[in-house]
Amino acid sequence: MRKTQQTVGEKPRIGEQEVRRAAELLKKYRQGKVNLERRIIDNEQFWKLRHWPQMEKTGEGGNPGDPQPTSGWLVNCILSKHADAMDCYPEPTVLPREPGDRAEAAKLTRILPAILKKNQFKRTYSSAWWYKLKSGCAVYGVFWDAGKLNGLGDVSIRRMDLLNLFWEPGVTDIQDSANFFSTELVSHEALEEQYPQLKGKLGGGGVTVSRFLYDDQVDTSDKALVVDWYYHTREKGRRVLQYCKFVGETVLYATENDPELRERGWYDHGKYPFVFDVLFPEEGTPCGYGYVDLCKSPQKQIDLMNQAILKNTLAAATPRFFIRSDGAVNENEYADWTRPFVHTNGNLGADSIAPIHTAGLDSVYVAIMQSKIAEMKETAGNRDVANGGTASGGTAATAIAALQEAGGKLSPNMIDDGYEAFSDVVTLVIELIR
Repeated sequence: MRKTQQTVGEKPRIGEQEVRRAAELLKKYRQGKVNLERRIIDNEQFWKLRHWPQMEKTGEGGNPGDPQPTSGWLVNCILSKHADAMDCYPEPTVLPREPGDRAEAAKLTRILPAILKKNQFKRTYSSAWWYKLKSGCAVYGVFWDAGKLNGLGDVSIRRMDLLNLFWEPGVTDIQDSANFFSTELVSHEALEEQYPQLKGKLGGGGVTVSRFLYDDQVDTSDKALVVDWYYHTREKGRRVLQYCKFVGETVLYATENDPELRERGWYDHGKYPFVFDVLFPEEGTPCGYGYVDLCKSPQKQIDLMNQAILKNTLAAATPRFFIRSDGAVNENEYADWTRPFVHTNGNLGADSIAPIHTAGLDSVYVAIMQSKIAEMKETAGNRDVANGGTASGGTAATAIAALQEAGGKLSPNMIDDGYEAFSDVVTLVIELIR
């Protein structure tokens, strides 16, 4: 990052007033994506098989004392789709637009894989696909990291968290958003070490971000919200990307305060350095919905039917008895199956103790649950043949291969959309190389 700021005596273009206005915009943008954040957090709980508490909040969980079985049909669907995506991991190839570009295209084709390898992009790609399948959208951030290679600088590619990104509500393409915010929680100690001007200014801010329901206890009391604010200005008729980093009301860096970058902008390509990779698109948002959204309803129904079947099984398998309050049976001895003798006081009448009979479960309910499992497989395109099995009796290798070919049309279409996002990522990398 460049440290050069405005010349001595010159009033900065980006100061406390502008940062306060940006913070208000950030709050407005956050309110616009509250439903999205709630859905993402809820989807993560389904992925972790912790969705019974989520169902209890909506009154779908039944009695708190009931068994809460969780089946992994939805998780299995995501595992299968992720395996398909990683089987088709892309490699960048640059093609020339004219004969004079052939040498440069050949160089970039050799350089780009090295950059991706240094960034451990396969790991990033895998993480992005997990996020995309669960939440419907993955976001790549393509930045120039001046601290890499001992200060020489290099391209950095990261998978971003949608809970930390904010854009203008209603836009479909983030490049059409008037402003774009990327936030991160950073410890006070690290911030004060890097930016001494923050000493004594860090505390509770007015802007908060949503967080996942972690298994660990995550303490954020000693962390401050660092905001990366991207926006566009017009300089000599050209659209320029401006950048500002601030904490609270303190500006840490702003391109408009830097004479070298004021007219040039943060990146020469002039775009927000983020690429949204959408699974199933929605209107009016740059995000989409994923397989958890698609399959969470049948997964709930399967688990609720599992719960009912399990309750019925336990009720039928656990002997229970009616005992008269004035009966002469020693209840403790009667309940202990290891005791060969049960003492009684007086005569034991036929009505002193009687078994409780439980009605058996009709097989139609099990069939309904199996139909729900089949519905989820069909809806998600996660049929048995796609995973190498077959329920129709076909056992020949050629027959299974033909069924897999016919039943796997959804995955290539899904992966092809991901290739378009990968192409955008590579394009931004080329721009940064430039």
